[in-house]
Amino acid sequence: MIPVFHMAKADSNLSYLAILNRIRLIAINGQILMILAANWLLQIRLPLDWLILLIGVEILFQSYAFWRCKQGGNFSSTLLMMHLLFDSLILTGLIFFTGGANNPFIYLLLLFLALATFMLSQKELILVSISQLALYSFLNLYQRPLELGDASPLNSFHLHLAGMWVNFFLTVILIAFFGLLARQVFLLQEKKIRELHERQLRDEQLLNLGIMSAGAAHELGTPMSTMAVVVDDLQHSDIGIEFKDDLKIIADQINACRQIIQSLAEKSRTVKNQETITQGLPGDFKQQLSKTLEQWLVYRPRMQLIQSWDAAIDSVAKGLSVTLQQAITNLLDNAADASLLNGSDQIRVECYLNETWVFIDIKDNGLGIGELKQQTLGSAPTLSDKKQRLGWGLFLSNASIERAGGQVHLMSQQAGGTLTRIQLPLMP
Repeated sequence: MIPVFHMAKADSNLSYLAILNRIRLIAINGQILMILAANWLLQIRLPLDWLILLIGVEILFQSYAFWRCKQGGNFSSTLLMMHLLFDSLILTGLIFFTGGANNPFIYLLLLFLALATFMLSQKELILVSISQLALYSFLNLYQRPLELGDASPLNSFHLHLAGMWVNFFLTVILIAFFGLLARQVFLLQEKKIRELHERQLRDEQLLNLGIMSAGAAHELGTPMSTMAVVVDDLQHSDIGIEFKDDLKIIADQINACRQIIQSLAEKSRTVKNQETITQGLPGDFKQQLSKTLEQWLVYRPRMQLIQSWDAAIDSVAKGLSVTLQQAITNLLDNAADASLLNGSDQIRVECYLNETWVFIDIKDNGLGIGELKQQTLGSAPTLSDKKQRLGWGLFLSNASIERAGGQVHLMSQQAGGTLTRIQLPLMP
């Protein structure tokens, strides 16, 4: 089972860290403006050396936090808790040197508690709550009164009430604004959980298909052996030459079927030892893809395959796993069948790249497919319109390519037919 929730939670922690970085950036600018206003407009003698030191430490930490967030990776909720505690300590220090518990901005400590309610686990939330109570108690127990100038308007108590109103106004705006950001993170997290759940269901379908295929291959061994014995007896019996020729054809077909079953076991062992090959030497990609196309033509001699290669493909240092080769073969089969049904024996393969992706376009001369099928084909096993086909090829090919980080797109061509575009990452 895939740990769906934990994977989505790890991704959301990066978003939470980005939110904390935004809050801290706003706080730094707001703190500088408030200190300047208190010092020049309100005529308050502030300990600027301590305040500059605290804000300097905060700016250094903010630079590190921005760099760390840009690097990406997995972030634990413990790291988020440390960020919240750091911001709380800086705010407590600034409040201590600007009036202590009498500073109306002391209630901004509740903002960090509000953020902790949805960012942290239950134990970490309790720790943050205890730390906020301890910091608030410290500010009440150890008062550091402001040194007001004679012309300071703070000598009027009404200005203190106005300051509390400003604090409440800012608190409401900040909680509402970052609450909306947090809601977006929740929605993205739910979307990722749904995508991971769908991928898990698809992997279960692939497992079921693999089990059924292995069982069918095992069960086919017995009737194949029986038919081989019967045909061999008939070949040595007294029958006409024309029947012996037919029996030889049947024997050859039985041997071919048995070889296909044996190749399935060999491919499964290869896939087990080397599930995904992403690295290689320059030219490996073109060499392996060309070999895959040549092997496919051996099984489909009726088809004419027109190939077009971008010159830059020679420099691609990327390998093709066995599963990717089989996926490309399945898509080539679909294109060939579509062309043959429309009276054409020709398909076209174009290979090119850009800065980040390698593209393999398979163009057939079939009747094309509707827009609805373009969106739904490959997402689940479907019944095929072709006789004696179960409709698993496109589903398995799509799943294999997506597991390698690629995508499959089906598009209608203006000249008729379907364009199957395989998109693989250029770098692992």
